[in-house]
Amino acid sequence: MIQSVSAQEFERMFPKPSHVFNSVAFSEHNRHKCDDGDVRYLFVGDTKVRAGIILGRRGDTLHCPFSAPFGGLVTNHEQRFEIVDAVWHEILDYVASESLKLRVTLPPAIYDSGMTVKSINSLQRSGLTPTLDVSYHLDLGRDFRDGITKSCKRLLVQSMSTGAVVYKVEPTVTNIERVYRLVEANHFSKNRPVWMSLDDVVETSRLVGADFFLVEHDGNDIAGAMMYPVADGAIELIYWGDMPGYAHLRSMNLLSCYMHDYYHLQGLSLLDLGPATEDGVPNYGLCVFKESLGAVPTLKYTFRT
Repeated sequence: MIQSVSAQEFERMFPKPSHVFNSVAFSEHNRHKCDDGDVRYLFVGDTKVRAGIILGRRGDTLHCPFSAPFGGLVTNHEQRFEIVDAVWHEILDYVASESLKLRVTLPPAIYDSGMTVKSINSLQRSGLTPTLDVSYHLDLGRDFRDGITKSCKRLLVQSMSTGAVVYKVEPTVTNIERVYRLVEANHFSKNRPVWMSLDDVVETSRLVGADFFLVEHDGNDIAGAMMYPVADGAIELIYWGDMPGYAHLRSMNLLSCYMHDYYHLQGLSLLDLGPATEDGVPNYGLCVFKESLGAVPTLKYTFRT
């Protein structure tokens, strides 16, 4: 059985999603990004509530997620393989009955690994077309310097000698804008868009409790980062970048080390650096940089009907 329910009822059914992007609060915050605010909360069950999914419509496609790095099924506990198959079967039948298409991006397997692996297998056997992106993460249980490459160690020493300083800043509107403008300048210099507006960053940071970091040198902001606490023990990098013209100061190496050490001391286990691919195509330079930090690659699947 599959049924559409209200946001409030969905939240009562699934009070503790495995990551923030599957929360009702996050979905309602981004409802305006769907056509006509069309967000659908579906649950699948038999004698028990088995799983749910949050879908947002854009054009002729239902997206999961519709404004986040990943989504996937929402469950209260691990489900057997046959249940996962049945859940996706019901969801695909629902999408077809609406004469729509489906696009779903699953979490990297480092999140909710059992359900993610079963979902990958189930959707692949259902005939959906996969795109495989490569996501990177840092293990916060080890010393940062033990995992980085020799060249990264050299650049880190070089950066530390420049007098640059890293700060975790209070998430005031002024400080958020300082980080945002750095990211904006970095992305535009590489002909890459910034998908979130400044207002959206400010509002979303309040919702999720985002962290912001700045690197300063001689009174100038030269690099920054925005981080979301996405799951128990996990923090995810949403945006980061250095100011064009300051790459020689190697501030990104310094920033990476600082954030790793900061979250290690906070007792977290995972720092998700996000993907280094776009639609499955690798950005070789970004892959090299993240691997130089000791980051581990994992696959992140997107399926389309």
